[in-house]
Amino acid sequence: MSDSTSQRRPPIDVQAMLAEFDASGQSAAAFARTRGIPTWKMYHELTRRSGKARPRRRAAEAEHPALLPVRVVESRPATAPAPLELVLAGGHRLRIGADFDAALLCRLLGALAQC
Repeated sequence: MSDSTSQRRPPIDVQAMLAEFDASGQSAAAFARTRGIPTWKMYHELTRRSGKARPRRRAAEAEHPALLPVRVVESRPATAPAPLELVLAGGHRLRIGADFDAALLCRLLGALAQC
């Protein structure tokens, strides 16, 4: 790749950027977005300024995560939805379960309409 095609950002004056951020009243992410600064860079510089290094995990901890006890419980069957109930002329009731066949129900209702 030639120098003419590479798109490097100009170096950031970190101290000036942090001073401008402090005066802005914006969140770090909003400030970075409006200035075209990568958000990770903003957080990295704020962390460096605070002097609080993020704790790093030891290699042994990463390879051997802590194991937690597991308790298996019986699962409860899912509650079935309430049946659909049609009240027909003359007080007759037709209860239709959740697993009904729609085509069969249409034929039944057509037959009942002729009665």
